[in-house]
Amino acid sequence: MYQIFFYAALFIGIIPFCILLLQKKAFSTNDGIIPFVWLTGIATVYELIGTVIFKINTNYWFQLYPLLEFLAVFYFFSNLFKEKYKIIFRVFLALFIISYFLSFIFWSSSQKFLPLAINTIPLTVFVLFCSYAWFKRMFETTSIENPWQNSSFYFVSGFLVYHSSTFLLFILGNYLFNSNKYIYDYWLVNILATFVLRTFLIIGVCKMKQD
Repeated sequence: MYQIFFYAALFIGIIPFCILLLQKKAFSTNDGIIPFVWLTGIATVYELIGTVIFKINTNYWFQLYPLLEFLAVFYFFSNLFKEKYKIIFRVFLALFIISYFLSFIFWSSSQKFLPLAINTIPLTVFVLFCSYAWFKRMFETTSIENPWQNSSFYFVSGFLVYHSSTFLLFILGNYLFNSNKYIYDYWLVNILATFVLRTFLIIGVCKMKQD
């Protein structure tokens, strides 16, 4: 059962990129979600080849991915808000850079959960802030008459659901992973959250034509 969910969540990660190719938007600079779609596609290929097939130590990927993820998410929300919250965005960027370098103090080829927890905090707080600000603006200004047809609604919702679901999971990762009682629950929650995020990403990319 776990394997089914894992491969389902893994393989749908390439779908948003394929949709962009069909839409001829894979190299567009007008849509802020493009870098994250690229990252998701690359992550899918790497996880399949590097992790599943060649069994490369995942600790290296767990340290690199948070940096790439933050940059892609940061670019998306920067593009979404334009010049608004410019100072706050710079503060979040500085905080993440500091925490990322700090995480290397605790990282090793056999230790990934503590660095992951350190990198998760600024990224999750950033996503929660941006999501709250976007939904607040949407409801106050009614600038989006039909959210269900708006691509940004699905992107923001996907980020919000994923990071809200996995925040405590990554913070408590070391304890949960070392507990045989919770290891499969840890894995399943992460897989389901990834599946939801990538599903929202697929829907959002499809809706980009209609924006």
